[in-house]
Amino acid sequence: MIRVIDCTFRDGGYYNNWKFNYSLVEQYIEAIIESKVDIVEIGFRFLPTNRDLGDLAFSTDKYLNQLTLLGDIDVAVMINAKEFIESNLGIDIALNSVFGNKSDSMVDIVRIATHFNDINECQLIANILSKLGYRVFLNLMQIDSLKSSILSDAVNQINKWNCIEVFYFADSFGNLNTHSIDNIIETIKPVWDGEIGIHAHDNKGHALVNSLSAIDSGVCYVDATILGMGRGAGNTKMENLLVEITDKNLGNYEPDEIFHLALKEFSLLQEQYKWGSSIYYYLSAVHGIHPTYIQEMLGDGRYNIDQILSAITFLKDKVSSSYSLENMMDALSNSIGSECGSWSAKDWAKDKEVLIVGSGPSVGKYINEIEQYIETNNPIVLCLNINQDFPESLVDAYITCHETRIAIELDLYTDLTKPIILPMSRIPRKISGILSNVEIFDYGLKIEKGSFSVQDNGCILDKPLVLIYALSLLSVSDAEKISLTGVDGYEDQSPKQKELNNAFVQFQENNRGINLMAITPTNLPINTAFICD
Repeated sequence: MIRVIDCTFRDGGYYNNWKFNYSLVEQYIEAIIESKVDIVEIGFRFLPTNRDLGDLAFSTDKYLNQLTLLGDIDVAVMINAKEFIESNLGIDIALNSVFGNKSDSMVDIVRIATHFNDINECQLIANILSKLGYRVFLNLMQIDSLKSSILSDAVNQINKWNCIEVFYFADSFGNLNTHSIDNIIETIKPVWDGEIGIHAHDNKGHALVNSLSAIDSGVCYVDATILGMGRGAGNTKMENLLVEITDKNLGNYEPDEIFHLALKEFSLLQEQYKWGSSIYYYLSAVHGIHPTYIQEMLGDGRYNIDQILSAITFLKDKVSSSYSLENMMDALSNSIGSECGSWSAKDWAKDKEVLIVGSGPSVGKYINEIEQYIETNNPIVLCLNINQDFPESLVDAYITCHETRIAIELDLYTDLTKPIILPMSRIPRKISGILSNVEIFDYGLKIEKGSFSVQDNGCILDKPLVLIYALSLLSVSDAEKISLTGVDGYEDQSPKQKELNNAFVQFQENNRGINLMAITPTNLPINTAFICD
């Protein structure tokens, strides 16, 4: 017998941080019940976090009790195994902090989403949830990455736990076909005593066909979402799946009951968030690229066709099966940005000395002397990136330009009380939103190989080196003098040192009239007036 699970809000929440209007949630539950769908996976149950997430990211019992119709259908929530495995609380305490006894909860089923590498730890998770009274399903993600022999051994191991009701496999990248799905099912069947489920993604437009093929091959549980709403390209469309199952006399469903909601409310959501199959998602499936890369680029709105295709070309040659903001920024690095920012550096430091503070060891070694220098000379102090060893009280402004480093140090930037100079055109909207409470001086930056040019509100550089970005800005600021400290450089003949030297020489050749001086030791080709002398 076929069982259909609707996971619209759980999977679709990746687009809006699980912030769904309460009225829509009620309409949705009513439509799902009337369509006779078997199970509603209402959302995730994440551990508490500082992230700004909606109610369905946590799906607490308190919230679920407010949903008037939820008691008329089996309710599921999903957990990410890795979150509980890596919790500082330990697996058992972490689970018990968000799950009580089933008798006190509207939740019937907990689905554990896991990657192959975390399967062993999932046994403890499953045992705890089972003892609490929940039905437990296991969803193995990225199934296509596993060889048949490895998959068989893993499923056989899970079978011996005797607490997993349904083994689900997820076509996470949407790159499976009916043949590969048949092979997966045939690999599972001999070593699995329970029922099998499929969660299909629509990157190649095959989600519905693959789901139906899985049913023909013996799968009993099938996931779907309204209008396919879900991460990346989305999932099997619920309205289409129910029609097909009903026409094949495989289930007693009423698909008409969700058509109105799909065409009205969810069409508006799709127009807003733009999920669904596309060339971009197709390519991500072909090359094994995590769909979140595509989702983030499409959702940002700053990237054109050429930039996205260029990023895909970069990612396909990297290990991109897991999403990494650092990877995405590296992929976009040479295709984003503008030399025209909204802030002009002209006359910013007029007739003043500017002290550039790097993060080299000399800052800590000579901190007392540097502080005395600042007190005596009263320069504008410009700190390169974040230097936690240098007091913020001494800094007039921070400057940064590499989007990856900004992403890594984002938490540090949000706590600053001093302005930050950076190229906003190179910063994802998600990050720029987090920095909304910080004073930003938007000095533009565009990267073009072999290029160098500077103007009042931005520059074009060969590489996003923060020192050269800072010097470029200061070259139009009318500073009387530029001093450097903590710009120690790297080991002689190292690739980083050669790169920095070349960029520095290029800058000097284009700005011969600028008065530059290092006040602490440096490997750069620059005059030094050592403060200890």
